[in-house]
Amino acid sequence: MRASVATLAALLALGGAPAHALVTGKPVHGISIYGEPQYPADTPFSYHNADAPKGGMLTRAAIGTFDSFNAFAFKGNKPYPGIIHYIGAANYMYFNEALTVRSANESGTWYCLICETIEVAPDRMSIEYSIRPRAHFSDGSPITVDDVIFSFETLMAKGHPRYKLYWGEVTRVEKSGERTVKFHFKDDKNIELPLIMGELPVLSKKFWEGRDFEAVTLDVPVASGPYKIDRFEAGRYYVLKRDPNYWGKDLPLLKGVFNFDELRFDYYRDDDVAFQAFTNSSLDMRGESDSTRWATGYDASLVEAGALVKEGFSDGQPDEKHPFVLNIRRPIFSDIKVRKALSLAFDFDGTNRTVAYGLMAPFSSYWQGSDIAATGIPKGEELAFLERFRGQIPDEVFTTEFKPPRTESGGALRDNLLVAQKLLAEAGWELKSGALINTKTGTPFEFEFLIHLPLYEKWIGPYLLNLERLGIKGRIRIVDPTQYLNRMNEFDFDMVMGELPYWGGQSDSPGNEQREMWGSAAADNQGSENWIGIKNPAIDAIIEELTKAQSRATQLAHAHAIDRILLWNHYVIPAYVEPEIWWAYWNKLGRPEVTPNDGPNPATWWYDADKAAKFAEIMKSRAVPQDTGGGPSTMMLALAALVVLVVGFLAARRFRRT
Repeated sequence: MRASVATLAALLALGGAPAHALVTGKPVHGISIYGEPQYPADTPFSYHNADAPKGGMLTRAAIGTFDSFNAFAFKGNKPYPGIIHYIGAANYMYFNEALTVRSANESGTWYCLICETIEVAPDRMSIEYSIRPRAHFSDGSPITVDDVIFSFETLMAKGHPRYKLYWGEVTRVEKSGERTVKFHFKDDKNIELPLIMGELPVLSKKFWEGRDFEAVTLDVPVASGPYKIDRFEAGRYYVLKRDPNYWGKDLPLLKGVFNFDELRFDYYRDDDVAFQAFTNSSLDMRGESDSTRWATGYDASLVEAGALVKEGFSDGQPDEKHPFVLNIRRPIFSDIKVRKALSLAFDFDGTNRTVAYGLMAPFSSYWQGSDIAATGIPKGEELAFLERFRGQIPDEVFTTEFKPPRTESGGALRDNLLVAQKLLAEAGWELKSGALINTKTGTPFEFEFLIHLPLYEKWIGPYLLNLERLGIKGRIRIVDPTQYLNRMNEFDFDMVMGELPYWGGQSDSPGNEQREMWGSAAADNQGSENWIGIKNPAIDAIIEELTKAQSRATQLAHAHAIDRILLWNHYVIPAYVEPEIWWAYWNKLGRPEVTPNDGPNPATWWYDADKAAKFAEIMKSRAVPQDTGGGPSTMMLALAALVVLVVGFLAARRFRRT
């Protein structure tokens, strides 16, 4: 569950830690974990431009491939972004809509979308939704209570395993009236459950009934959202076209949203190729995660001319983190001393300076960038319940604030490696003839680092060289995005890069989703986000208490505790964190003046005809004349020589890796 740090800070300033205060016993248009929602029923969100023009096409890139439009099953490669469904991951969905829509600048607040009203029972043992009479699917059939019940029961029985973890405390669902549906809960303790029930996507029973819901399929589903799949070529592209008959187009909360007539997603096997497509303006926008490219890869003269916009956004959410994730199902990573030693071998400061222009931050929390990040040492309420697990969790949880290994001073890396060497010896590993050998089994310490984006090599390569000094042999294996996702779903890896959208997108109002990330039940659940394989009774107990927290202060205390236990168990190598969201786009797009705490959202942007005309003029004036000579130009010869050098360099690097 995602929330706004700014809103929470304001609440704290007004009256201390806000208690959970769900409005119960009456039908409302919105629901908030902290009482009354900010916006009246007939008011657009402040981070929209209600007067945004409609029209144009937005073209974006996707990496990998797709072979299924079934966004809810475990099998298949679903189109991302646009169609794939992550619970709570976005406040607007283009294709499949939910009962409610999450506010992007309020704390834990949802508003009716497919539903017309929400009513939480006074005892908080159930929640009832009334369905809007005018809501209908893309084939014109009405959205009914039966569709809602079918959606819930089908997702729980045949959908992706994450749904069972998310809504597992729902005991039953019933048709309580002609247009009302009621969900009953196991107890009244899970504070978040009444809110996240509204994230249920509503599927067409008429379309899905009788089909194999678990199958991979390119049959175009009937949708409930503002766009329909207009055309596609499997694995290459798909185009969503705005539905002129979309039932919700006049809802006040959707004013200024879904402004492009068409959304096109072109697929690329490699992000470098996608970047080249952007630079020749085949794509309209891209999110950037390569610091070198951000610093040097974009044409500064185009920025100065006003044709290209580069923006760094700081949102109200935890920062995007990129630790090296260990699969502790592998015996070589099962010992905490080994994991700590591996962390000491990572040189953040040197690598950040040489490959990232100093733009990244060291990883120090799973909620870095928000008030949920654990700081100092535990005290008060947090310390009281952590005491129950003393002896079961690392002692450092109680005594020391977590800080990642640093190498700012001369000789620091050597000192870190000496400590790492001692820890490895204590864990039963001995250096023999340059190789680290297990003293019991006689096997060498070797592992594979699995990636699907070459840009990560510059972070991993120096780390593997440091490990070589300890006698550890690590190999980089690059696979295509489809193979990567399949292997991650099956937990078939040794070490990987933690990244979005695949892993660890933390919320600043954590709740039920923590079970899928760190809970023991998810560790053996293929497709879950518990990549690490954590089975920690202390974490399990704290997560369950977290879902029942009655105040923000208690919620923070539990989240801080989870953060500390995760950090001090050294489940990941603390590599780096992106402190900003980087976006580049051609200056033919408009966006709202207000950026919400969730960060920028293309669903609220629009095509600006005036900007597009100016953009075209700038690009026309910069066009390079064709060489009309009889032979290759000096520039072409130089370019050819450069290509030969680059190919040779890459071939040498790949030979060294193998």
